[in-house]
Amino acid sequence: MLLWALGVIVFMVGATVAFNLAARSPAPASAANGAAAASQGPAVGEPNAADGVSPDPGALPESSTSTGASAASPTKAGKPSAGGPSATATAIDKPRLEVPASPKASVTTLPKSVERAPAISGKGPKEGTAKGKLTPGFPTHALPIPDGAYIVGSSVVTQKRNVQAASNFRTGMSTEKVLAFYESAAAKQGWLATCGTAADGAKNITIGYGKDTVVATVRTAATGATFVAAFGRFVVGK
Repeated sequence: MLLWALGVIVFMVGATVAFNLAARSPAPASAANGAAAASQGPAVGEPNAADGVSPDPGALPESSTSTGASAASPTKAGKPSAGGPSATATAIDKPRLEVPASPKASVTTLPKSVERAPAISGKGPKEGTAKGKLTPGFPTHALPIPDGAYIVGSSVVTQKRNVQAASNFRTGMSTEKVLAFYESAAAKQGWLATCGTAADGAKNITIGYGKDTVVATVRTAATGATFVAAFGRFVVGK
C-alpha cells in the first residue's frame, strides 16, 4: 500500500509540472501566424515603425473614421459650407445688376430749306389774251407749262401788283404724269402741293405758298387726250 501511495503522488506531481510548462510555451499555430504576418509587412492603414510615426491607439481606420465622422457630426441646417452646392446655386441665381449701354443717338438732319421768293418780282407781265399760243411775256416761271403741250388759249390780267394768269392746253401726258409735273415744280420753289378730285371726277392739284397760288385741273377726253386748265394768282414782289 505504501508503494502504491507513493506512485500516485509521483504521478500527480509530474502531471502538474507538465501542465504548467505547456501553459507557458506559445502555441505552434500562433507562432506560425506571427511569422507570416511579419513577412508580409505592416497591414494596410497601420503606420510603419520605420517611418518614425507611432501609431495612435485611439485612431480608427480611414474608412471607419470618415463613416463615423459623417454619422456622428451631421451638417448644421441653415449654415451651408462656402464651397457647397447651396453657394453655387446662389451665385447662379443671383441677378447681375448691369446697366444696359445706351443706344447711340441717331443724327437727324433737317432737309435744306428753300428760300421762298415771290413767283413774280420786279416789273409784272403785260396784259393780253391769245389763242393757240401763250401771250407775250406769259409768266411760265410762275405758271409752268409742260414741254410739248399744245396751247389752246392763254390770258394775263394785272391790277396794280396783283397778277392773274391762265392757260388751257392739251398734252399726251397721262393724268398722273401731269400731277407729278406740278408736284416737281412746287418742290423746286419750296411750295406746298395738295391733290384732290373735283365734283365731276376731274383731278386737280393746288401748289403755292403765301400769296402765290396755282391750281391745275386735269381731265381725260374720250379720245384719250389729256386737257389741263391752269390758273394762277400772284403778287408781284419788290
